[in-house]
Amino acid sequence: RVPAGSEVSQESLLLHGPFARKPKRIRTAFSPSQLLRLERAFEKNHYVVGAERKQLASSLSLSETQVP
Repeated sequence: RVPAGSEVSQESLLLHGPFARKPKRIRTAFSPSQLLRLERAFEKNHYVVGAERKQLASSLSLSETQVP
């Protein structure tokens, strides 16, 4: 028998269960100048990481997570 108050609704399982989808993140709309700088950085190195990523993000007024 299930103790009172511990019933889990089907809706709750869908929203919080092991296969629940993460909410979609908001897509960043880059300005033309930001795109140009990001494309140039990508041409030099396909994986921008560490200090270079931090500096690029700062110079473009973006967060590090917004720098692809």
